[in-house]
Amino acid sequence: MDEATKKDFKTRFTKLTIMLNIIILCFAIGIFVLLRFAPEGTPGLVIGLLLLAAGAVVSISFRKRYIRMKVWLSEQP
Repeated sequence: MDEATKKDFKTRFTKLTIMLNIIILCFAIGIFVLLRFAPEGTPGLVIGLLLLAAGAVVSISFRKRYIRMKVWLSEQP
């Protein structure tokens, strides 16, 4: 790989890593909020479900970007 390709790879990898961390945090905090605060009232339920939905949306985007990056990486000499 040349330097420009390495820099592009590092940028793509960093973005995917950050997205994966966001996914993990959204699901973990969402489940915690549902288990801890949902029985006490509606705000806990809403916040927990919103976090789980956000995690699902970011997961779909992550998967598309991951597949695109995998194809791009296999095309590199």
